[in-house]
Amino acid sequence: MNNAHTLKKKNMRVFFAIKPDDAALKQLSHLAKQLALTCGGQKTKKANIHLTLAFLGEIAIDRLAALRSAAKGVKATTFDFSFDEIRYWKHNQIVYAGTSKCTPELLTLVNNLRNTLSTNRFAFDSRAYKPHITLVRKAKLDRTLPDLATPISWRVAEWFLIQSKQTDSGINYISHDRWTLN
Repeated sequence: MNNAHTLKKKNMRVFFAIKPDDAALKQLSHLAKQLALTCGGQKTKKANIHLTLAFLGEIAIDRLAALRSAAKGVKATTFDFSFDEIRYWKHNQIVYAGTSKCTPELLTLVNNLRNTLSTNRFAFDSRAYKPHITLVRKAKLDRTLPDLATPISWRVAEWFLIQSKQTDSGINYISHDRWTLN
């Protein structure tokens, strides 16, 4: 067995995220389908729709228990969250749902999580946090995006540790743990 294959088995690609409730998920999935028809590209699978809190990338499987343990210490409260914009990142060809106003509770959750990850020596993407939900990848936008007529909102009461796993049918997201907000 070659070293690259052995390395892959000892690592997993992970991130922390929140997931929309059923009603918001249905709205976001429908919006992704409509935007893919308008913009071209590949819509995000309904099961993969999420809001990333912190992206870690590859971590050693033997550090997973320590990651879970560290995450248990993150404190934050439940909150209502809304997406009220549709935007396009030309440089990576992504159409996404964004927000014109980020709630302080979301930023508290993200900051507490990042501080915990740093304290426990977990590397993560430390760029400025910009909440978004990817709806379409590989979009070729040659027109103005529609306005989001009504914001898509839900009550955020939990957050997740998710593995991104490449399969023959594309990328699947597998929840490994969840934590309830106070």
